[in-house]
Amino acid sequence: MNKQPAFIELPSVPMQTIYQKIKQVVNSNIPFLITGETGVGKEGIAKYIHENSPRRDKPFVAINCGRFSAELLQSELFGHEAGAFTSAIRQRHGAFELADGGILFLDEVPEMSLDAQKMLLRVLDTTTFTRLGGNQTLSVDVHILTATNRNIEKVVGEQKFREDLYYRLKGLILHLPPLRHRTEDIPPLVDAFIHEFSSEYGKEIAGISPEALNHLQHAAWPGNIRQLRSTIQTAIALTTSDTLEPKDFPNIYPEFLHTLISIWGTLPAQTQYAIWESLHPETQHIIRHEFSNQLPQPWCSMRNSIGTKDEEVLNIADMNQNEILRDVAQMRMQKYSSMREAAESLDIDIRTLQRHAQWNNGDN
Repeated sequence: MNKQPAFIELPSVPMQTIYQKIKQVVNSNIPFLITGETGVGKEGIAKYIHENSPRRDKPFVAINCGRFSAELLQSELFGHEAGAFTSAIRQRHGAFELADGGILFLDEVPEMSLDAQKMLLRVLDTTTFTRLGGNQTLSVDVHILTATNRNIEKVVGEQKFREDLYYRLKGLILHLPPLRHRTEDIPPLVDAFIHEFSSEYGKEIAGISPEALNHLQHAAWPGNIRQLRSTIQTAIALTTSDTLEPKDFPNIYPEFLHTLISIWGTLPAQTQYAIWESLHPETQHIIRHEFSNQLPQPWCSMRNSIGTKDEEVLNIADMNQNEILRDVAQMRMQKYSSMREAAESLDIDIRTLQRHAQWNNGDN
């Protein structure tokens, strides 16, 4: 089942800032480009824009551009006439016709073929289009929202996405931070998902214990809100009590860490390195400080050093987390020829890289 809960406003400062930006311009037809990691809530923000716009009573149509072949995507967007291609046995209305008067949300927009990009640009320029295999010119009034989890400027630079189309779509860029950077959003999300799945599974779940919620707030969540939602769904499906407890989350800290530590010594060095690199820095920090007495060899050698495949080694003995982040940022800035490459190597933006690199004890 792929039902999504009703949209809720989240309390974190970054999200509240985004809501305010939307409200300032939502009465215009300025296009929005929503960026952020997979599962971070981009479609939720698109729905928020729709609910707060003058088009709220008109259709909201969402298309994931990465799910269709080039030919099928054009059909999904613009429709087709019978006989337009082998499987087109009857006329079909596309997303533009279905969204007329409302909002069309194009997720994973860099995945569009160049032909589809050309047709989209024509719609933006003329507000008209034709169905595939047709001759009739159709007019449409649609507010376009787009989203991507990729560095779209890099895709444009590689000439895989039209530069002129990019500038037409980027009117207002809304970047959604990953869930691990706004943990205050986790409690209301957990409450919403508990309500959603309690009804689905016919259970009366009163809530979540403080200890379990604390575990969720310390998890890395590489899959962001989508992963949190599936985690709550699994917990509710399996729980035998009316309150979610730590035992209902077997894959979340600390049970996961205890299991990982217990098998660490049996893993090949290359596997150990890959696992360590995949952990969020905060999880690494927890492991080093809370499990220091349990760490088997050779994990202990990692307690005071962080290495990379290029032998980038940083001594972190007696350093706090800000000092570690500062030195890592500075080393990456020296290693790469541009700030953008250095930031991308750490999966952060340039501003965050600069903030880490410039940190000093006087900032506290």
